[in-house]
Amino acid sequence: MTEIERIIKKGLIPESFLKEEIRNDFVVTTERKKLWAVILDMFFEFERVCKKYSLTYYPIGGFLLGAIRHKGYIPWDDDLDVVMPRNDYEKFLQLKDEFKAPYFFQIPETDEGYFYGMAKIRNSNTTALNQKFKYQGFNQGIWFSVFALDNWNLEGGEERFMKIKKNLIDCSTYMRKSNPFLDEKDKARIQELGDRDPYQAYLEVQRLASEFCHEETTHVALATCTVYKYEKNVFEKKDFETIIPWKFEGFDILVPAGYDSILKTIYGDYMQFPPVENRGNWHAGTFFDSDRPYTYYTNKL
Repeated sequence: MTEIERIIKKGLIPESFLKEEIRNDFVVTTERKKLWAVILDMFFEFERVCKKYSLTYYPIGGFLLGAIRHKGYIPWDDDLDVVMPRNDYEKFLQLKDEFKAPYFFQIPETDEGYFYGMAKIRNSNTTALNQKFKYQGFNQGIWFSVFALDNWNLEGGEERFMKIKKNLIDCSTYMRKSNPFLDEKDKARIQELGDRDPYQAYLEVQRLASEFCHEETTHVALATCTVYKYEKNVFEKKDFETIIPWKFEGFDILVPAGYDSILKTIYGDYMQFPPVENRGNWHAGTFFDSDRPYTYYTNKL
């Protein structure tokens, strides 16, 4: 039984959910719908655990934008992200045993060779094979990302953020070392990295990001996700203090009441669609297969 067959059998989605359709002039294929279904299934497993332990989370990034602008997935998106207040995130990191196969709780302590700055929930019976890291040996099933949301002191904030970014670059560089087909740029990165321990870089990321977790601050930051510029990662804490019900692909979810301010910080005029030529996979370097486990491919490498 494939994961899609299992998800349909458990009643999460009807088979009609997988039908190809056009949304906002973008063709959403059956393969993309399968990917969406696998991620939704992981999200609701994550939500189950959060409810069991009274943990708080908020949709962020494309998840929040999709909920507000599309009442569901952004048609050209391929993942979902949430944030948790640092204290709840640290509690969450202790709950790996709550996730049974096919779900896999992925942090450096549970998966050798994995050094991203956030936790991921993976579906081990699927594939999301990163072309840079596919030789690394860690679980590369389709994922759902969980970030910490940290109290943030604006004084020296950008400098602290750039230190976090440098450490995350070191982690990313290390995960390339196992790839025998690197370009010259990546080879130069690895040479510059030297023998630095990636786990120490990961720990430094968490230390810097959580420096103010026991202090009262007016702002919070998504400090361990450095793909955006600094000013797009810092928010007023009050925007997360209240949550309200919303719809996402017909399901009931909760979003921060200050979503308008949050989305303007990240995207500016977030109701404006990107140009057609920019509508495509965010993770363009990743190969997805909802019907086969990643080991089907990695065993052939």
